[in-house]
Amino acid sequence: MKSSKVSATGMALAITLTLLNLVCLVLLLIAPEFSLSLFGYFIHGLDLSKVAIIPKLNISTLVGIAVTFIGGYLLGLIFERVHMRFKKQ
Repeated sequence: MKSSKVSATGMALAITLTLLNLVCLVLLLIAPEFSLSLFGYFIHGLDLSKVAIIPKLNISTLVGIAVTFIGGYLLGLIFERVHMRFKKQ
């Protein structure tokens, strides 16, 4: 049986995005108005208070965290492959 190698880039991005997701969740739970104002700075011209829904801790929250981790890992793999292709040139 062949052992699979975990991509350091994929894992680093997965962990980073998951931590960012958790920080966002915690901020929205403890200080929703501040959070929406803060995150609004990243999205110029959009009033997030008009579209935001304050999250509740449920299965959707856990699925969102898992999707962030898996998606981050896959994006990290893609990034690593593209990086290595350019590095060889």
